Amino acid sequence: MKFLIKLDRFFAWVLFGGMLLYFVSGYGMTKGIIDVSFATKIHLNFLTYIILMAFTFHTFYAIHLAFKRWRIWGGPAKVLLVSFFVAFFGSFVYIDRYYQISKQIPVESSPSESVSNTNSEAITLTNSNSNSALSTEETFTISQLSKYNGKNGQSAYVAVDGNIYDLTSVFNNGSHFSHYAGTELTNAFYTRHAKSALSKFPIVGKLVK
Repeated sequence: MKFLIKLDRFFAWVLFGGMLLYFVSGYGMTKGIIDVSFATKIHLNFLTYIILMAFTFHTFYAIHLAFKRWRIWGGPAKVLLVSFFVAFFGSFVYIDRYYQISKQIPVESSPSESVSNTNSEAITLTNSNSNSALSTEETFTISQLSKYNGKNGQSAYVAVDGNIYDLTSVFNNGSHFSHYAGTELTNAFYTRHAKSALSKFPIVGKLVK
């Protein structure tokens, strides 16, 4: 019993620290204070599941103590509580790992097909540390943009404010926090990020109708 109490306290602190770091890194990312690729990596690969496990154990233990105080900690209550948390944990893992991928926007042609270029001259980046001016602008239609969906080794391009950005480094298999590469994301982008968040990513072209 003492071991479980100590373990519960440990997970309570893990939950507190994880939530705090999740909030600070996420907020810092939207404001351009924290590197987007770093924040995305720790959110997707570490913090999410650390917080989920700590939350599951801490709340399970607290509810089971409440059931004991109410004198309903019997077979049906145990089955109900265990089933709930198994379903909760399993549903989260499914949504996080599989649901987004299954909802990807279909692509009209093979990802390996190159986009037809309306201008044959090469793109020249004048400043690698900021959004660079293009000596010759490449233009993309929505159909052409959709081919850069971040899948099967393809680059991940998105359109924001008419500019096409290469966000391959922050899109995982073509998706990033329910947003998908190869699409126009101006409105969706500003619901989570500030304009400055794009300053570290190159502009590779312009979106045309």
